[in-house]
Amino acid sequence: MTPPMLTTSPRLAPVVLAVLLAACGTDPAVTESASESGSNTEPSNTDPSTTQSSNSNTEGTPTTGGTMTMGGTDTGNETGPVTTTDTSTTTVSTTVSETTNETTNETTNTTPATPGDTSDTDTSTNPIDTESDTSSGTTVETTVDPDTGESTETTSEPVLCECPMLEVPIDDGIFVLSDDAELWKFLPEDLSFQMLGGFVCEGKTSTFSMAVDRLGFAWVMFSDGTIYKVNVADPTVCLPSGYSTNQMGTNLFGMGFVSNSAVDQCDSLYGNTFSGGGFSEGPNQGKFLNLDPDTLLIKLLGNTTFNGAEVSGTGDGRVFLFGGVNPSKLVEVDRTNGAYIDVLPLNGVETTNGFAFSHFDGDFYIFTEGNFLSSKVTYVDYSDKDMNGIKDVKTVVPDAPIRIVGAGVSTCAPYAPQ
Repeated sequence: MTPPMLTTSPRLAPVVLAVLLAACGTDPAVTESASESGSNTEPSNTDPSTTQSSNSNTEGTPTTGGTMTMGGTDTGNETGPVTTTDTSTTTVSTTVSETTNETTNETTNTTPATPGDTSDTDTSTNPIDTESDTSSGTTVETTVDPDTGESTETTSEPVLCECPMLEVPIDDGIFVLSDDAELWKFLPEDLSFQMLGGFVCEGKTSTFSMAVDRLGFAWVMFSDGTIYKVNVADPTVCLPSGYSTNQMGTNLFGMGFVSNSAVDQCDSLYGNTFSGGGFSEGPNQGKFLNLDPDTLLIKLLGNTTFNGAEVSGTGDGRVFLFGGVNPSKLVEVDRTNGAYIDVLPLNGVETTNGFAFSHFDGDFYIFTEGNFLSSKVTYVDYSDKDMNGIKDVKTVVPDAPIRIVGAGVSTCAPYAPQ
């Protein structure tokens, strides 16, 4: 986060019946699977998801607390070749076309090859009646016992908000934003930095905060309050989020994505407001808010003591703020109303003109200004990994390769010590 004052840049198909060798003395076991597929369509105002982290870079004269920078696939109408060879097991696969509700049934019998043997191939057809619900996305598998004729059905529900497999993993590190609009990755495992690439969002360069979603998009807020989505796998792809600024009297805010709960991994954006000027602390100076990533509407949830704070969330639904002055503080808040749950003073760690922080693996990494045009990284052993009964705070990277004004971690990242 950086104060905005400074700008740095099937159709019905044939069923193949197996012809068994006389030598095989057992009847085939038939397994029939019917998959019902559905599709969830996200609102048109969102691009492929982004992960977000808050930060911004700003130069200027600090006030009370210093100046801060916050930063299914449709299948159907397909019939493939059917080959039948002898085996002891017959598998029947049923695919339902989402557009026609017709089925394609394919049966394959296979017997392990015997050297010097030649297998005969027969095909025959027989329609199989199936029912499908193309909107549910559930999968139903039916297994039929060839001896008794009894069938067993197993139903599995689709996984909501499942983490994608991307060229750039979103679960092994923290995404950080430089003051000249470059996206980097910080890897807590070895405390290293990797540059992912620079980006330009319709000519905007003055960044304020960033958060990263479960789909691999960094939501970057600029100093004018606009939010764009940057593809972490290809930062040259920057798209407008569709978010309208100045909702509920709110312009700038530090932000982070938070899962709904440990069992509901779908996430949304939470923030803490910044009214401008220098970062400060006092009763009801800030507002805690939620931004729905689908509707892109803001809801004010409660008050905080921070005028300017960064936000980080976890995959089990917890929300944390980093802000304040003399000293700065790490605060866990109630996600429903912003009420403080736990406050950890961070003596010796100041917010500075540009700062960011993020949760990872049960602990926290705080990025504040260090030497000229660089940042330092402070580690907070929040989970007490060394089991000394203290939440130790120590500098782990004294001189990072960039000046960091934003940080964001996906809720796909581990939220408890591994």
